[in-house]
Amino acid sequence: MSVRSRYESRIARKSVSYYDLVLLLLPVIVIGGFAVSLLTAVPKTIGTMLTGFVSSLVVGDAVFKRPPIGRSE
Repeated sequence: MSVRSRYESRIARKSVSYYDLVLLLLPVIVIGGFAVSLLTAVPKTIGTMLTGFVSSLVVGDAVFKRPPIGRSE
């Protein structure tokens, strides 16, 4: 009988999925947009608007184009 340890990590057995990359990409987009608005002449409102637009494209792709339903992992 195999007994799983309560503290066994499921992450160590899996490779990085597309949705993990999406979750990693969103803060990178936000921090990058903020850094661009600080370091260049781009106003913060424009940087924030573009950051929101790009983030919404990434989330829209993850939710509507590649939905996580019906996939066996």
